[in-house]
Amino acid sequence: MDFAAARWTIPAERMKAGKAHVVPLSDQALDILTAFRTMFGASRYLHPGRYDGDVPISNATLNRVIDTAVQRIREDDPEFQSFGVHDLRRTFSTGLNRAKFDDRWIEMSLAHSPRNRIAAVYNVNRYLAERKIMLQCWADMLDAWAKGESAKELIADAKQRAAEVHDDELDDDL
Repeated sequence: MDFAAARWTIPAERMKAGKAHVVPLSDQALDILTAFRTMFGASRYLHPGRYDGDVPISNATLNRVIDTAVQRIREDDPEFQSFGVHDLRRTFSTGLNRAKFDDRWIEMSLAHSPRNRIAAVYNVNRYLAERKIMLQCWADMLDAWAKGESAKELIADAKQRAAEVHDDELDDDL
């Protein structure tokens, strides 16, 4: 986790494709991660295990959190549908595709390989500057929707800024 650069690099050994994955972090994500770092500062892990600070949280922890949240929501809305981690990824992809962001940025954010394998060999751009703008927009969209507000202006502004990424912002990609 690089707080100064606002990036999370997932090591290659943790990724299905065996390649490191860089995730530009939104302001909201940084706020959450900074809170974790503050709460769990004695551990080398951003979020250690419940009973042992020398191990990270388990892979099942997020699923348990989601299940608990669904149970609580169902107290007021018994028809609320259950969901899992991959449903969150699907919602992310659907929302940003619906907003007409570049599908290369969306797929790269999900650590998916390009469908066109030949193009993937020739295009090694990671679109970090554009993805940072898009991911910040996604976080802002969620905030707007949580307040019952429209995200149309946020989307238009983010797409405009991403289209105007300057050459000097591309150094990380080349």
